[in-house]
Amino acid sequence: MTSESYVNSQITGSIAQTNLSVLGDAPAEAMAILYQQMAHTIGLALQNVNSQQQHSYSIHNAITIAASKQLLSTDPAAAAKASQELLAGSAIPENLAALQAVVNELGKQQQ
Repeated sequence: MTSESYVNSQITGSIAQTNLSVLGDAPAEAMAILYQQMAHTIGLALQNVNSQQQHSYSIHNAITIAASKQLLSTDPAAAAKASQELLAGSAIPENLAALQAVVNELGKQQQ
């Protein structure tokens, strides 16, 4: 069955093969682009985590320096009084005692 056309059959065959090739390669190329985008996104996320951690360390260092400066410039008697007032109104001593009891009990069980 021959159909008359103004275009050479070799040209239409070549275009058909090219279309099939494009359709066949499209899923693989799409997955390659997806994997590349995922790798890029994960890389950016890790860079953000690293940057946030560095900034957090800078803030913690600044807080430590400020607290150390405050401790060194405060009168020792006033610092002791403030510590006693802080501990008097909280459950920190009881919590530390309970924690010490748990640690002692675990030490006995391991022996």
